Amino acid sequence: MTILTIWTLVLAGAIVLVLAVYLIAVAIQLLRASRHLAALASGLTQVRNNTAPLEERLATIAGALSALKKEFAAVDEHLRSTVDALGG
Repeated sequence: MTILTIWTLVLAGAIVLVLAVYLIAVAIQLLRASRHLAALASGLTQVRNNTAPLEERLATIAGALSALKKEFAAVDEHLRSTVDALGG
C-alpha cells in the first residue's frame, strides 16, 4: 500500500468517526427532546382535564353577571334621577 492509500483510509476513517459521533449526539438530543415533549403533552392533558368543568361554571357566572348588569343599570338610573331631583 502506498502512503496515499493509507492517508486516504485514515482520512475516510476519521470522517466516518466524526460523523458517527455527530449522529450519536443528535440521537441523544432527539431522545431528550422526546422526553420533554412527552412531559409537555402529559401536562397539557392535565390542564385540559382540569379546565373541562370551567365551561359550565363560566356559563353560570356569565348568567349571574348578566343579572347583575341589569340590577346595576337600574341602580344607576335611580341615582341619576336622584341627582337630577336634587338639582345636581
